[in-house]
Amino acid sequence: MRLAHYLDRIIPDLSAAILRFPVPALYAILLGLYLNITGSGGLSDETVSLAAAAGFLASGAGHLFAEGRTLPRSSNILIALGAGLAAMLVAYGAVIFQTSQLLLFSGLVLGVMIAGFLHEGAGQGALWLFNLRFGLAALLAMVVAVVFGLGLSAIVEALNLLFDAGLASDLHEHIWVTAAALVGPLFGLTLIPKTLRETIVIADEKGTLLERGVSVMVNYVLVPIILVYAAILHAYAVKIAAAWSLPKGQIGLMVTIYALGGTGAWLVAWPWRDSGTRLLRWFMGGWFWLTIVPAVLLAVAIWRRVSDYGVTPERYMIMLTAVWIAGLTVYLALRRNRADMRLILGGLAVLLLLGSVGPFGANGLTTSTQLRRLAVLLEERGVLRDGAYVTPPKPLDAGAKTEGYSILYALQESGGLGRLRPWFEGSARDPFALSSDGWTLFNNLSDALGFSAPTIMPDQVNYLANAPTDIAVPAGARLIGPLELVIYPATAPRPAAEARIEGADLVVTAANRQWRVPVAEFLTSVKNALAPPGQPQPPVVYFVGPDLRIAIESLYGTLGETPALTSARLWLIVSDTQG
Repeated sequence: MRLAHYLDRIIPDLSAAILRFPVPALYAILLGLYLNITGSGGLSDETVSLAAAAGFLASGAGHLFAEGRTLPRSSNILIALGAGLAAMLVAYGAVIFQTSQLLLFSGLVLGVMIAGFLHEGAGQGALWLFNLRFGLAALLAMVVAVVFGLGLSAIVEALNLLFDAGLASDLHEHIWVTAAALVGPLFGLTLIPKTLRETIVIADEKGTLLERGVSVMVNYVLVPIILVYAAILHAYAVKIAAAWSLPKGQIGLMVTIYALGGTGAWLVAWPWRDSGTRLLRWFMGGWFWLTIVPAVLLAVAIWRRVSDYGVTPERYMIMLTAVWIAGLTVYLALRRNRADMRLILGGLAVLLLLGSVGPFGANGLTTSTQLRRLAVLLEERGVLRDGAYVTPPKPLDAGAKTEGYSILYALQESGGLGRLRPWFEGSARDPFALSSDGWTLFNNLSDALGFSAPTIMPDQVNYLANAPTDIAVPAGARLIGPLELVIYPATAPRPAAEARIEGADLVVTAANRQWRVPVAEFLTSVKNALAPPGQPQPPVVYFVGPDLRIAIESLYGTLGETPALTSARLWLIVSDTQG
């Protein structure tokens, strides 16, 4: 209690927010501490951040749900803890649960929007006003986080420049991590409306900034744009019917934007359903009529794409939208202006959350359908026999390369590349022996399966190590890396080890020493060491001198009149001998 009293005296709004939303506040505090202690930027930090963000949103929804139903304090906290823990586990165990983070977070945001109103007697006006303020709170939280980061970073640079304070360069990283993980979320909690009962009566708001600003937007901007878009889509439907041809590939995205944007406009315009312009009142009463034809277009378009090319995360989202639009059309036809916004938003939230996990979710269904397509393609070309990889007997035709690359990309998006591992067991060219995930694995798989066919210009040096090798590290020497190439000189103070471009030289700094290597000489050496196309490419080792060897993992550059090294990933073998 003393701590709460102390916080209330120092920062009254923050202390009240922490007491009201203790579980999401705890997620923000723990994430801020974790990232500041461990550093940020790694894969594990990204996973932890996503898990904490999911827990933050879900626990906030839990608090609002309990608050809306006026449950006891103990029940409030238990519900928030349970919801936060469940969401955190699903986000953190993305591989196990086949989680689509985009669908998960979209569903959680919608859950926050309606959680406080999932009880009998919840007012539509109160729901509308809460979400207006919730949107403003999220926007202001982002602004405050950015201002905090910019302000403190400017102070650090000023101290270094004017007083030679020698503040570490990674201090900026800590500032921005704190801004994003701690300051923004906690400030956002202080702006959540303190009551869920306050409602909007638009007649009482006449002449206010809220009434004038939002009214102009919905009456004269949003609704007219949506109606013009509707006219275009209906005209396109007439064209399809007249030509008796299926819609083109982009129609699914266009109708999805139309459906989400139109329904969003309907929700925003709700307070003016009886007092708005004639056009707006017609839109509010007849919006469901404008969803029927686009819903049919969307169903036909997505059916065609899925039957031809299988499921992808994007197509799965469009399928969810089609299901939601179909239900929305029926519901609005029955309810008109009496439609409950909780059902409109909640229906979409449920679809998104169900589609975010499991074998029948976006990633699970994408992986299973695309894996079958890939197996059929490779078996027909003799690259896969009895479930085992076989070195391609001949180069694949252009159509197979294009189709295979597209399938592999869909598997990468859905996190399903690991399902290919059994195909390569015992193979001398196992891409999983070099990397187990990420785009490096994607590129290695693409090379092994014969999908990659890069066109190399005569002066282009494009190199990626895709085979293991043994590189001896002499006694007394150190292995440093990996280093990513810095094109422009880093601002002082520079890291202890770095590789950067200065003029025509590659400058390497490590162990309090510095070496310069002409870029032209460096690129020429790598180009001469490239393996023939289709053959394994071990790392190239470039000898700078007796005290430095550079092992090159990947590299891209051009020779010619002005040699240029654009990107590189390097390891340094630095000897204590400085001969």
